[in-house]
Amino acid sequence: MRRVLAAILAVLNVANGLTMLFAGRFWFQSVPGAAQTGPFNPHFVQDVGAAFLIAGLSLAARALQPALWPAAVAGAGFLAVHGLIHLASIVAGHDHDAPFDVVAVVLPSALALYSTLPDKEKIMRSFFARRLLRQFRQRYGYDTSYLEMLLRESPAAFFKFAPLMKASRHREVVPIEASFAAGLVGAKAEDCGPCAQLVVDMALEAGIPKDQIEAVVRRDVRAMNDSTVLAFRFADAIVRRSADEDEHRDAVRAQWGEKGVIDLAFALQMGRMYPMMKAALGYAKECRRLSIGGKQIDVVKQAA
Repeated sequence: MRRVLAAILAVLNVANGLTMLFAGRFWFQSVPGAAQTGPFNPHFVQDVGAAFLIAGLSLAARALQPALWPAAVAGAGFLAVHGLIHLASIVAGHDHDAPFDVVAVVLPSALALYSTLPDKEKIMRSFFARRLLRQFRQRYGYDTSYLEMLLRESPAAFFKFAPLMKASRHREVVPIEASFAAGLVGAKAEDCGPCAQLVVDMALEAGIPKDQIEAVVRRDVRAMNDSTVLAFRFADAIVRRSADEDEHRDAVRAQWGEKGVIDLAFALQMGRMYPMMKAALGYAKECRRLSIGGKQIDVVKQAA
């Protein structure tokens, strides 16, 4: 609604500004009350016309691209001050065309200012998103700078990316340790530290035995239980695009059915998605050893 209003007001103000710039005398003679302000001053009319033109263009920018609303506030600010001047004149009884000025000046200036403001719903969504990111950072000690930048620079992109967190938790039939094993393989394929550590911390929080997490990190299949080794071998084969990936997929399918393949595919690919985005945005600058219950383990990044 605000974009439509901004577009309408943009057309009106651009038209008014162009008329004042290129047909100043016609404008001066046509607008009620203008002639009562004194003799026609072409330079003054053109100056004010330029202000109306810029205000109209700023509203047009807001209508075309909502993210440009801060720039439009400046243009609408001129219209608002202009409207207040006319309103003060009306209240003081010095305006002889009050009905016209209310409709043509005061009301449009108020609507222009309103049209530049961002949607309240979007402001609230961004507020709660920033709060959740802060809580997430404090809970896991995870640097969320890249997500904060995404939210700040492109809220639309952030709110499309955010639901992937829910997708990463998808699990219908596989045991939870199998899901985390696949997710950790995916994270390690793209990351050498913080994102892999985050998966480890979440696995510990979910109650996954430390020995199973360490076995996946060390790639020690002999130390894995049956569910973990199935998930690990499947995920590792997909990451490496191994020739035996069909064999491991069939093993997962035989144990848990097609839903099991889907569960592990989600865990694996969602585990890769966040570190890939972090790296693409230029925030993957740190490598470090993984900590599993206070025990430090070297990370060997698995290339895709």
